[in-house]
Amino acid sequence: MQIRQYHSQQGDHFYSTPLNWVLFFGSVFFFVANLFAAISIFPGYSLAIGASPFLAGLQNTTFGVAAVILRLFLGPVMDKRGPHPLMLAGAFTFATTPLLLLLSPSYEMLLAARVYQSVGLAVYLPGVSTLAAEMAPEGKIGTYLGASRIFINLGLLAGPSGALLIVDHFGYTNWFLVSALTSAFSLALLAAVKTPVVKARAEQVITSFGQITRALAEKQVYPVMAGIALYSFTYSGVVSFAAVHIETAAPGIEAAYFFIIHGIAGIAGCLGAGALSDRFGRGNVAWPILAIVGIGAIAFSFLPFLPALMVICGIILGLGIQGSSLVFAAWLIDVSKPELRATTMSLQENTIDIFFALSAMVFGAAAQGPGLDTAFLFSGIMIMALILPLSRKTTTIIARQNQESKGTR
Repeated sequence: MQIRQYHSQQGDHFYSTPLNWVLFFGSVFFFVANLFAAISIFPGYSLAIGASPFLAGLQNTTFGVAAVILRLFLGPVMDKRGPHPLMLAGAFTFATTPLLLLLSPSYEMLLAARVYQSVGLAVYLPGVSTLAAEMAPEGKIGTYLGASRIFINLGLLAGPSGALLIVDHFGYTNWFLVSALTSAFSLALLAAVKTPVVKARAEQVITSFGQITRALAEKQVYPVMAGIALYSFTYSGVVSFAAVHIETAAPGIEAAYFFIIHGIAGIAGCLGAGALSDRFGRGNVAWPILAIVGIGAIAFSFLPFLPALMVICGIILGLGIQGSSLVFAAWLIDVSKPELRATTMSLQENTIDIFFALSAMVFGAAAQGPGLDTAFLFSGIMIMALILPLSRKTTTIIARQNQESKGTR
């Protein structure tokens, strides 16, 4: 038996045209806007059609868990078939899910639709990084990943707020129609993107588990994944509990301002971190910017004593979290083999999802007990305590690999 392994037949410059990037970034924006709109809207929709609060939360949990499981199988498929076809399939699930709910507005259909829609979550986001890396000119992967993260952040800012506005004024039916149309537009834009032309070559069949094992055989992956886990833990706490923390620690301050500041700072972080890591190296930028996340989390824990820290923490956490997410993703792309890139990026997304869920449990328990300030303090101290060992581990692995490569010459 044979499988297809894909390789570019033309130079990178052919795909790195302004029009191609506009099409790609436009598709990313509309997809991400609908992704986060769905996460925000469907709990309220569940309650509106008669589901209990527990079931309202269950559908989002089902969506995330199904995506984690699917990535274990679909990540390796993206390596074998290329990311573009599966990304198109993922965008298609988002374009058609609202239509299913229009046909049958029931919780049973919603749960089934969320499992169906999880295909999009499983393949599109890792596909964004993989395809951007394939299209970017040599030595500019970090810069173009940074640009893609800007549009992800813009989608995050626009999606939930736009969806809530439509639901409040026009109802869920009209939002489903708008979601279907904008997701279809994302699909059309992605279909127009010119991706590297590929050719097949014969190789021994490798199972999905085999692909994952090969991806994890690269020792540099482990400290990078640990860094991803650390910023994800804090990121989840910020997304889920920052508003509650601000309302309890500084009652006179509007939590919405924190997220606006955080979002703008995140865009700035994406602009700078990618270019800096391209110039100075991933490791030289990744660990310092992760330290910024730790400093921001520790400072956020002191909000009850100094409410003005809300502005400073919004800036620090926005820069640190988004900058870390970009640089660590670029680093994973660098250390992974091209034929295992999508598998590696799928493992990254699963790491993020797992630590998002773990963090939500820890911060939720802290809110019921010692307080959210303690949870943010713990998160920041954990990051600061682990950065130096992880940095040394990375240096040791690289030095050992360099010695081994010299020994084989």
